[in-house]
Amino acid sequence: MDADDQQGPGDSQETHLAESHTQLQGETSPANMAFLDHLEELRWRILKGLAAVFVGAILCFSFSDPIVKILTRPYEEAVFSLEAQRSSNAVQAVENLVRKWFDLPNAELEPVQELTELPPGRRLQALKPMTYFYISLQVAFIGGLILALPAVFYQVWRFIAPGLLAREKRLMIPIISLSVFCFSIGALIAYWIVLPLGLRFFLALEPPDMTSQWAADEYIGFVLRLIMGFGIVFEMPVMALFLAKIGLLTAERMRNIRRYAVVGIFILGAIFTPPDPISQILMALPLLLLYEISIWICKVSQRK
Repeated sequence: MDADDQQGPGDSQETHLAESHTQLQGETSPANMAFLDHLEELRWRILKGLAAVFVGAILCFSFSDPIVKILTRPYEEAVFSLEAQRSSNAVQAVENLVRKWFDLPNAELEPVQELTELPPGRRLQALKPMTYFYISLQVAFIGGLILALPAVFYQVWRFIAPGLLAREKRLMIPIISLSVFCFSIGALIAYWIVLPLGLRFFLALEPPDMTSQWAADEYIGFVLRLIMGFGIVFEMPVMALFLAKIGLLTAERMRNIRRYAVVGIFILGAIFTPPDPISQILMALPLLLLYEISIWICKVSQRK
């Protein structure tokens, strides 16, 4: 008899188990290793991004005082403008009264002196013992995230780059540079245009015999959310360009979902701004414009 015929039942069972184990390893090992490699890569990219945010947060926390002064400057200017307007109106009213009753056409009062510091009732209030510490933490976190954006964008790109074609990988530097530029433009528009307009509108709604006192931490949180929100939404054209270049988004698709996008835009406006319609509209209008620009960008990129 051959050697194979002389194997007992135990030998056959061991051989069968060994073959099954080898087959199981061959079927599952490559896929599992690929999946685990992706998880490991994702973990390291997240850790590196968080490390960049942490470094940026430390820097912003160290310079929290000048940063807070920069963030409160629009409020001070809005208060100065409102107080000057009210004082000017009061002086004009007195001048008109003097001219009316005393028949003095050339009577003029002393001009209103320009304010150099906030009136006591207009200063931002610290209503909690740890208010300024909370403000410093907000400044550190949001400021650190903003400073680390180039590094975060780079880590995201490095994670998705292995799945892209060579021509798509060449978009790395332009896309990251454009992302940082668009975020900066959105943040500057929020700080220089939207925030002053919103503050002056809110302050102008106050009756002359009433003075509202704003909490410092709530004001700083509002400003940081507004700046961060505008920076994020100004990334929409960049994302549209990237997705169109890799074939995941078309102008026709964006037109078809426009009605749903409008609803989502107003939801984003409610998230990043206080719960009042004026702030939501101030954020929603640029978003709607950016959405239309993104459609045009997709259309142009598809032609190339």
